[in-house]
Amino acid sequence: MTAHSIDHVEFFVGDVNQASHYYCATYGFQVVAEAGPLTGLAGARSLVLAHGGVRLVLTSALHADHAASHFVRRHGDGVRDVALRSTDAVGDFERAVAAGADAVATPETFEDGGGRVVRATVAATNDLVHTFVERDDPSGDFLPGRYLPVIDEVAPDPGLLRSVDHLALCLRPGSLDTMVDFYRRALGLQHTYDEYIVVGGQAMASKVVQDETRGITFTMVEPDPVGDRGQLHDFLDGFDGPGVQHVAYGTDEIVRAARELRGSGVQLLSAPAGYYATLVERGIEVDIDPAVLEELGLLADRDEWGQLVQVFTRSPYARRTVFFELIQRLEARTFGSGNIKALYEAKERERAADPQAAVPIGAARTGA
Repeated sequence: MTAHSIDHVEFFVGDVNQASHYYCATYGFQVVAEAGPLTGLAGARSLVLAHGGVRLVLTSALHADHAASHFVRRHGDGVRDVALRSTDAVGDFERAVAAGADAVATPETFEDGGGRVVRATVAATNDLVHTFVERDDPSGDFLPGRYLPVIDEVAPDPGLLRSVDHLALCLRPGSLDTMVDFYRRALGLQHTYDEYIVVGGQAMASKVVQDETRGITFTMVEPDPVGDRGQLHDFLDGFDGPGVQHVAYGTDEIVRAARELRGSGVQLLSAPAGYYATLVERGIEVDIDPAVLEELGLLADRDEWGQLVQVFTRSPYARRTVFFELIQRLEARTFGSGNIKALYEAKERERAADPQAAVPIGAARTGA
Protein backbone atom coordinates (compact mmCIF):
# COMPACT_ATOMS: atom_id res chain seq x y z
CA MET A 1 0.00 0.00 0.00
CA THR A 2 1.08 3.59 -0.63
CA ALA A 3 -1.08 5.25 2.05
CA HIS A 4 0.99 6.56 4.96
CA SER A 5 -0.97 9.37 6.61
CA ILE A 6 -4.48 10.57 7.43
CA ASP A 7 -5.80 12.91 4.74
CA HIS A 8 -8.96 13.90 6.60
CA VAL A 9 -11.66 12.59 8.92
CA GLU A 10 -15.27 13.01 7.76
CA PHE A 11 -18.15 13.25 10.22
CA PHE A 12 -21.75 12.75 9.15
CA VAL A 13 -23.78 15.20 11.25
CA GLY A 14 -27.36 16.28 11.64
CA ASP A 15 -26.69 20.01 11.32
CA VAL A 16 -23.50 21.03 9.52
CA ASN A 17 -23.74 24.68 10.57
CA GLN A 18 -24.16 23.83 14.24
CA ALA A 19 -21.37 21.25 14.18
CA SER A 20 -19.04 23.64 12.35
CA HIS A 21 -19.72 26.37 14.91
CA TYR A 22 -18.81 23.98 17.73
CA TYR A 23 -15.48 22.85 16.25
CA CYS A 24 -14.49 26.37 15.22
CA ALA A 25 -15.47 27.98 18.53
CA THR A 26 -13.93 25.33 20.78
CA TYR A 27 -11.06 23.65 18.89
CA GLY A 28 -10.03 26.61 16.76
CA PHE A 29 -10.80 25.11 13.35
CA GLN A 30 -11.43 27.36 10.35
CA VAL A 31 -13.74 26.65 7.41
CA VAL A 32 -11.56 26.36 4.30
CA ALA A 33 -13.91 24.81 1.71
CA GLU A 34 -17.58 24.09 1.13
CA ALA A 35 -19.75 22.01 -1.17
CA GLY A 36 -23.43 21.45 -1.87
CA PRO A 37 -25.89 20.81 -4.69
CA LEU A 38 -24.70 23.88 -6.61
CA THR A 39 -21.15 22.45 -6.71
CA GLY A 40 -22.28 18.94 -7.64
CA LEU A 41 -22.60 17.40 -4.15
CA ALA A 42 -26.07 15.94 -4.55
CA GLY A 43 -28.40 15.92 -1.57
CA ALA A 44 -25.96 17.19 1.03
CA ARG A 45 -24.01 20.16 2.32
CA SER A 46 -20.39 19.77 3.37
CA LEU A 47 -17.77 21.97 5.03
CA VAL A 48 -14.02 21.35 5.27
CA LEU A 49 -12.41 22.55 8.50
CA ALA A 50 -8.67 22.91 9.09
CA HIS A 51 -6.49 23.45 12.14
CA GLY A 52 -2.75 23.04 11.83
CA GLY A 53 -2.17 19.68 10.16
CA VAL A 54 -5.70 18.36 10.81
CA ARG A 55 -8.61 18.46 8.37
CA LEU A 56 -12.18 17.55 9.28
CA VAL A 57 -15.05 17.27 6.83
CA LEU A 58 -18.57 17.81 8.19
CA THR A 59 -21.43 16.61 5.98
CA SER A 60 -25.17 16.74 6.61
CA ALA A 61 -28.04 15.54 4.44
CA LEU A 62 -30.51 17.84 2.71
CA HIS A 63 -33.11 15.10 2.29
CA ALA A 64 -34.10 11.95 4.16
CA ASP A 65 -32.80 9.50 1.56
CA HIS A 66 -29.18 10.67 1.64
CA ALA A 67 -26.60 8.34 3.25
CA ALA A 68 -25.78 11.00 5.87
CA SER A 69 -29.41 11.05 6.97
CA HIS A 70 -29.52 7.26 7.38
CA PHE A 71 -26.19 7.37 9.26
CA VAL A 72 -27.29 10.06 11.73
CA ARG A 73 -30.63 8.36 12.43
CA ARG A 74 -28.81 5.14 13.29
CA HIS A 75 -25.60 6.36 14.93
CA GLY A 76 -26.03 10.03 15.79
CA ASP A 77 -23.25 12.37 14.70
CA GLY A 78 -20.07 10.37 14.19
CA VAL A 79 -17.10 9.43 12.04
CA ARG A 80 -18.09 8.10 8.65
CA ASP A 81 -14.77 8.18 6.76
CA VAL A 82 -11.15 8.02 7.84
CA ALA A 83 -9.53 9.05 4.56
CA LEU A 84 -5.96 7.96 3.86
CA ARG A 85 -3.41 9.98 1.87
CA SER A 86 -2.10 7.80 -0.96
CA THR A 87 0.33 8.12 -3.83
CA ASP A 88 -1.58 5.51 -5.86
CA ALA A 89 -5.28 5.61 -4.97
CA VAL A 90 -6.31 3.32 -7.83
CA GLY A 91 -3.70 0.70 -6.97
CA ASP A 92 -4.44 0.84 -3.24
CA PHE A 93 -8.17 0.50 -3.92
CA GLU A 94 -7.64 -2.48 -6.22
CA ARG A 95 -5.32 -4.19 -3.73
CA ALA A 96 -7.81 -3.65 -0.90
CA VAL A 97 -10.71 -5.09 -2.91
CA ALA A 98 -8.59 -8.04 -4.02
CA ALA A 99 -7.83 -8.68 -0.33
CA GLY A 100 -11.53 -8.85 0.53
CA ALA A 101 -12.64 -5.25 1.17
CA ASP A 102 -16.03 -4.25 -0.21
CA ALA A 103 -15.94 -1.44 -2.76
CA VAL A 104 -18.03 1.62 -1.84
CA ALA A 105 -16.91 4.05 -4.56
CA THR A 106 -14.71 3.15 -7.52
CA PRO A 107 -11.84 5.46 -8.49
CA GLU A 108 -12.89 8.93 -9.59
CA THR A 109 -10.73 11.86 -10.70
CA PHE A 110 -11.48 15.49 -9.83
CA GLU A 111 -9.49 18.05 -11.76
CA ASP A 112 -9.50 21.73 -12.62
CA GLY A 113 -7.17 24.70 -12.27
CA GLY A 114 -7.03 24.01 -8.52
CA GLY A 115 -5.29 20.67 -8.97
CA ARG A 116 -6.01 16.99 -9.49
CA VAL A 117 -7.31 14.52 -6.89
CA VAL A 118 -8.10 10.81 -7.32
CA ARG A 119 -10.40 9.14 -4.77
CA ALA A 120 -11.70 5.61 -4.19
CA THR A 121 -13.48 4.16 -1.15
CA VAL A 122 -13.74 0.78 0.60
CA ALA A 123 -15.90 -0.33 3.53
CA ALA A 124 -14.51 -1.21 6.95
CA THR A 125 -17.27 -1.97 9.47
CA ASN A 126 -20.75 -0.73 10.43
CA ASP A 127 -20.90 2.28 8.06
CA LEU A 128 -17.22 3.20 8.61
CA VAL A 129 -15.32 3.58 5.34
CA HIS A 130 -11.81 4.47 4.17
CA THR A 131 -11.19 6.65 1.14
CA PHE A 132 -7.80 6.54 -0.59
CA VAL A 133 -6.95 10.12 -1.59
CA GLU A 134 -4.20 10.84 -4.12
CA ARG A 135 -3.28 14.53 -4.46
CA ASP A 136 -1.02 15.94 -7.17
CA ASP A 137 -0.64 19.04 -4.97
CA PRO A 138 -1.15 18.44 -1.22
CA SER A 139 -1.56 22.19 -0.71
CA GLY A 140 -4.08 22.54 -3.54
CA ASP A 141 -7.88 22.64 -3.42
CA PHE A 142 -9.55 20.03 -1.22
CA LEU A 143 -11.53 18.51 -4.09
CA PRO A 144 -11.20 20.45 -7.38
CA GLY A 145 -14.49 21.20 -9.08
CA ARG A 146 -16.59 19.87 -6.21
CA TYR A 147 -15.56 21.92 -3.13
CA LEU A 148 -15.14 25.68 -3.39
CA PRO A 149 -12.33 27.25 -1.36
CA VAL A 150 -13.42 29.60 1.42
CA ILE A 151 -11.11 32.55 1.87
CA ASP A 152 -10.90 33.87 5.43
CA GLU A 153 -9.80 37.48 5.75
CA VAL A 154 -8.13 36.62 9.05
CA ALA A 155 -4.74 34.95 8.58
CA PRO A 156 -4.86 31.37 9.88
CA ASP A 157 -3.13 30.59 13.15
CA PRO A 158 -0.28 28.06 12.73
CA GLY A 159 -2.39 25.83 14.94
CA LEU A 160 -1.79 23.70 17.96
CA LEU A 161 -2.99 20.46 16.36
CA ARG A 162 -0.14 18.91 14.40
CA SER A 163 -1.83 15.77 13.08
CA VAL A 164 -4.30 12.98 13.73
CA ASP A 165 -2.05 10.90 15.97
CA HIS A 166 -4.38 7.89 16.07
CA LEU A 167 -8.02 6.84 16.04
CA ALA A 168 -9.56 4.35 18.45
CA LEU A 169 -12.14 1.86 17.20
CA CYS A 170 -14.56 0.35 19.70
CA LEU A 171 -15.54 -3.17 18.58
CA ARG A 172 -18.06 -5.77 19.64
CA PRO A 173 -16.79 -8.58 21.89
CA GLY A 174 -15.16 -11.35 19.87
CA SER A 175 -14.46 -9.26 16.74
CA LEU A 176 -11.03 -7.83 17.55
CA ASP A 177 -8.91 -10.44 15.81
CA THR A 178 -11.14 -10.37 12.73
CA MET A 179 -10.76 -6.60 12.40
CA VAL A 180 -6.99 -6.69 12.92
CA ASP A 181 -6.78 -9.30 10.17
CA PHE A 182 -8.94 -7.11 7.89
CA TYR A 183 -6.70 -4.08 8.34
CA ARG A 184 -3.58 -6.16 7.77
CA ARG A 185 -4.94 -7.73 4.57
CA ALA A 186 -6.95 -4.87 3.08
CA LEU A 187 -4.91 -1.82 4.09
CA GLY A 188 -1.47 -3.38 4.51
CA LEU A 189 -1.13 -2.23 8.13
CA GLN A 190 1.06 -4.02 10.64
CA HIS A 191 -0.12 -5.44 13.95
CA THR A 192 2.28 -3.75 16.41
CA TYR A 193 0.87 -3.83 19.94
CA ASP A 194 -1.36 -5.92 22.24
CA GLU A 195 -2.73 -5.31 25.69
CA TYR A 196 -5.30 -6.73 28.10
CA ILE A 197 -6.53 -4.32 30.75
CA VAL A 198 -8.63 -4.92 33.86
CA VAL A 199 -10.25 -1.98 35.67
CA GLY A 200 -12.40 -3.01 38.59
CA GLY A 201 -14.94 -5.48 37.24
CA GLN A 202 -14.41 -4.38 33.64
CA ALA A 203 -11.88 -5.84 31.23
CA MET A 204 -10.89 -5.07 27.67
CA ALA A 205 -8.51 -6.32 25.02
CA SER A 206 -6.64 -3.87 22.79
CA LYS A 207 -4.57 -4.26 19.63
CA VAL A 208 -2.88 -1.66 17.44
CA VAL A 209 -2.35 -1.64 13.68
CA GLN A 210 -0.08 0.90 11.94
CA ASP A 211 1.67 1.55 8.66
CA GLU A 212 5.44 1.33 8.76
CA THR A 213 5.84 5.10 9.19
CA ARG A 214 3.30 5.24 12.06
CA GLY A 215 1.48 7.95 10.10
CA ILE A 216 -1.68 5.79 10.17
CA THR A 217 -2.55 4.25 13.53
CA PHE A 218 -5.73 2.53 14.69
CA THR A 219 -6.04 1.32 18.25
CA MET A 220 -8.81 -1.27 18.50
CA VAL A 221 -10.57 -2.23 21.72
CA GLU A 222 -13.24 -4.76 22.59
CA PRO A 223 -14.85 -5.40 25.99
CA ASP A 224 -14.31 -8.81 27.53
CA PRO A 225 -17.78 -10.40 27.63
CA VAL A 226 -17.08 -11.94 31.06
CA GLY A 227 -16.52 -8.50 32.63
CA ASP A 228 -19.03 -5.97 33.89
CA ARG A 229 -20.77 -3.57 31.53
CA GLY A 230 -19.00 -0.24 31.17
CA GLN A 231 -18.21 2.64 28.84
CA LEU A 232 -17.35 0.43 25.84
CA HIS A 233 -20.83 -1.06 26.08
CA ASP A 234 -22.21 2.49 26.33
CA PHE A 235 -20.52 3.35 23.05
CA LEU A 236 -21.70 0.18 21.29
CA ASP A 237 -25.25 0.80 22.48
CA GLY A 238 -25.25 4.53 21.70
CA PHE A 239 -23.60 4.17 18.29
CA ASP A 240 -25.51 0.99 17.44
CA GLY A 241 -22.40 -1.08 16.95
CA PRO A 242 -18.67 -0.60 16.33
CA GLY A 243 -17.09 2.64 15.17
CA VAL A 244 -14.57 5.36 15.92
CA GLN A 245 -14.70 5.95 19.67
CA HIS A 246 -12.15 8.75 19.84
CA VAL A 247 -9.89 10.85 17.63
CA ALA A 248 -6.47 11.73 19.08
CA TYR A 249 -4.85 14.97 17.95
CA GLY A 250 -1.06 15.21 18.16
CA THR A 251 0.31 18.48 19.54
CA ASP A 252 3.71 19.89 20.45
CA GLU A 253 2.26 22.26 23.07
CA ILE A 254 -0.19 20.27 25.16
CA VAL A 255 -0.28 22.67 28.11
CA ARG A 256 -1.19 25.62 25.90
CA ALA A 257 -3.62 23.49 23.88
CA ALA A 258 -5.37 22.17 26.99
CA ARG A 259 -5.66 25.66 28.47
CA GLU A 260 -7.12 27.08 25.27
CA LEU A 261 -9.57 24.23 24.81
CA ARG A 262 -10.76 24.41 28.39
CA GLY A 263 -11.05 28.20 28.11
CA SER A 264 -13.24 27.84 25.02
CA GLY A 265 -15.62 25.40 26.66
CA VAL A 266 -14.19 21.93 26.00
CA GLN A 267 -14.68 19.74 29.07
CA LEU A 268 -11.47 17.88 29.92
CA LEU A 269 -11.66 14.74 32.02
CA SER A 270 -9.88 14.92 35.36
CA ALA A 271 -7.69 12.20 36.86
CA PRO A 272 -8.60 10.37 40.08
CA ALA A 273 -7.35 11.69 43.41
CA GLY A 274 -3.83 10.48 44.13
CA TYR A 275 -2.90 9.92 40.47
CA TYR A 276 -0.24 12.64 40.44
CA ALA A 277 1.41 11.38 43.61
CA THR A 278 2.25 8.14 41.77
CA LEU A 279 4.13 9.71 38.84
CA VAL A 280 7.53 9.67 40.53
CA GLU A 281 6.97 6.08 41.67
CA ARG A 282 6.29 5.19 38.03
CA GLY A 283 9.54 6.86 36.94
CA ILE A 284 7.78 9.63 35.03
CA GLU A 285 9.33 13.09 35.11
CA VAL A 286 8.06 15.12 32.15
CA ASP A 287 9.17 18.73 31.92
CA ILE A 288 5.81 20.09 33.15
CA ASP A 289 5.09 21.28 36.68
CA PRO A 290 3.06 18.56 38.47
CA ALA A 291 0.68 21.29 39.67
CA VAL A 292 0.00 22.21 36.03
CA LEU A 293 -0.55 18.58 35.12
CA GLU A 294 -3.11 18.27 37.91
CA GLU A 295 -4.77 21.61 37.13
CA LEU A 296 -5.45 20.58 33.54
CA GLY A 297 -6.04 16.86 34.10
CA LEU A 298 -3.00 15.94 32.01
CA LEU A 299 -1.86 12.32 32.24
CA ALA A 300 1.76 11.22 31.78
CA ASP A 301 3.20 7.83 30.88
CA ARG A 302 6.37 6.22 29.58
CA ASP A 303 7.40 3.29 27.43
CA GLU A 304 10.76 1.90 26.31
CA TRP A 305 11.22 4.74 23.78
CA GLY A 306 10.25 7.77 25.85
CA GLN A 307 7.39 9.55 27.55
CA LEU A 308 4.08 11.15 26.60
CA VAL A 309 1.47 13.51 28.01
CA GLN A 310 -2.22 13.22 27.13
CA VAL A 311 -5.67 14.42 28.11
CA PHE A 312 -9.14 13.24 27.14
CA THR A 313 -12.32 15.22 26.61
CA ARG A 314 -15.87 14.55 27.60
CA SER A 315 -17.98 13.54 24.61
CA PRO A 316 -20.03 16.49 23.30
CA TYR A 317 -22.72 14.12 22.03
CA ALA A 318 -25.97 13.19 23.77
CA ARG A 319 -25.35 9.52 23.04
CA ARG A 320 -21.95 9.79 24.79
CA THR A 321 -20.16 8.28 21.80
CA VAL A 322 -17.21 10.03 20.11
CA PHE A 323 -14.75 11.98 22.26
CA PHE A 324 -11.30 13.45 21.64
CA GLU A 325 -7.76 13.26 22.95
CA LEU A 326 -4.75 15.56 22.92
CA ILE A 327 -1.37 13.82 22.99
CA GLN A 328 2.17 15.15 23.07
CA ARG A 329 4.80 12.53 22.38
CA LEU A 330 8.20 12.90 24.00
CA GLU A 331 9.62 10.04 21.91
CA ALA A 332 7.03 7.54 23.26
CA ARG A 333 5.47 5.28 20.62
CA THR A 334 2.65 3.66 22.59
CA PHE A 335 -0.63 5.07 23.86
CA GLY A 336 -0.49 5.66 27.58
CA SER A 337 -1.43 2.18 28.75
CA GLY A 338 -0.41 3.19 32.26
CA ASN A 339 -3.14 5.82 32.11
CA ILE A 340 -5.95 3.57 30.95
CA LYS A 341 -7.02 2.90 34.52
CA ALA A 342 -7.10 6.63 35.26
CA LEU A 343 -9.12 7.31 32.11
CA TYR A 344 -11.59 4.55 32.84
CA GLU A 345 -12.06 5.68 36.41
CA ALA A 346 -12.68 9.23 35.18
CA LYS A 347 -15.21 8.03 32.60
CA GLU A 348 -16.93 5.83 35.17
CA ARG A 349 -17.30 8.82 37.50
CA GLU A 350 -18.85 10.70 34.58
CA ARG A 351 -21.28 7.83 33.92
CA ALA A 352 -22.25 7.55 37.57
CA ALA A 353 -22.59 11.29 38.26
CA ASP A 354 -24.99 12.21 35.48
CA PRO A 355 -25.99 9.87 32.64
CA GLN A 356 -27.20 12.91 30.65
CA ALA A 357 -24.17 15.08 31.37
CA ALA A 358 -22.94 15.40 27.79
CA VAL A 359 -23.50 18.72 26.01
CA PRO A 360 -25.10 17.67 22.71
CA ILE A 361 -24.23 19.25 19.38
CA GLY A 362 -25.62 18.77 15.91
CA ALA A 363 -28.42 16.25 15.56
CA ALA A 364 -27.64 14.95 19.04
CA ARG A 365 -29.62 17.91 20.39
CA THR A 366 -32.77 16.18 19.22
CA GLY A 367 -31.73 12.84 20.65
CA ALA A 368 -30.17 11.43 17.51
